[in-house]
Amino acid sequence: MMENRELDKIKYEAAREHVAKIRKFGVNVLVFCIVFIFFNRENIFQLNEFNFGFGRVSIIFWIWGIILAVKAVKLFVFDYDWERKMIERNLKNNSNGKL
Repeated sequence: MMENRELDKIKYEAAREHVAKIRKFGVNVLVFCIVFIFFNRENIFQLNEFNFGFGRVSIIFWIWGIILAVKAVKLFVFDYDWERKMIERNLKNNSNGKL
């Protein structure tokens, strides 16, 4: 009974941490978009039409975008459930339970 409470508490904390990471990621994407539009507003809104070409975008925005993409993959693909499944698989494959 006590083990179930501890396990539920661990799962709750992991879920809470995951939600906080998602929130932080969302803020990072929003800041990226605002800064990107601010610095590239002349290129984007040229002659009253939406012109979104990647040719003249600063290398800083490319790097920042790649970092955000890596964080997205880490956050949404390799999340807590994936990590837990990999740990369980490793424990199951090893006959004596050692990593």
